[in-house]
Amino acid sequence: MTEDFIPTRGSSKKPGSITNFQSVTYESYKAKKHHEAKAQIETSKQTKVSEFNIKKARHEVVKFGMGGFDPQKKEEAKIQLAIKLGAKPPKNKYKNYRLLKEDRAKQKDEEKQKSQFQQLGKNLLGKSTAKKKGFDRKRKKTKGGLLDVYGKVKVVNK
Repeated sequence: MTEDFIPTRGSSKKPGSITNFQSVTYESYKAKKHHEAKAQIETSKQTKVSEFNIKKARHEVVKFGMGGFDPQKKEEAKIQLAIKLGAKPPKNKYKNYRLLKEDRAKQKDEEKQKSQFQQLGKNLLGKSTAKKKGFDRKRKKTKGGLLDVYGKVKVVNK
């Protein structure tokens, strides 16, 4: 018997099957060009490692900066980074329709009030936005008191 031959029930019934056995092994052919190409790729990798990649550096800086955030801001920063890299933004959270309508009505009222103030020439706090001489400016000049005169010599003309 040869090394590669494994006797089975069928082979044991036929007396000449063992002598007619021929072992064939196949080896895949690898061209020399393939080995040369691998060597070229390895050398190109070594040169690329020495080059500075600004995109990777920027990404690493952003990831390092996210480490200093608190957990909530860190999660938001991760989401923004994923969106920047091409991910779809998360869906809006569910809000009750009645509450949503109330919020929109409040925003509309605030915008209406803001536009009315702008027509009157006032800011959101109700103070005037017009530039004019104010009472405060005059008060600053006369604010001094007794010590303003101290150290100054008055010249009296005779």
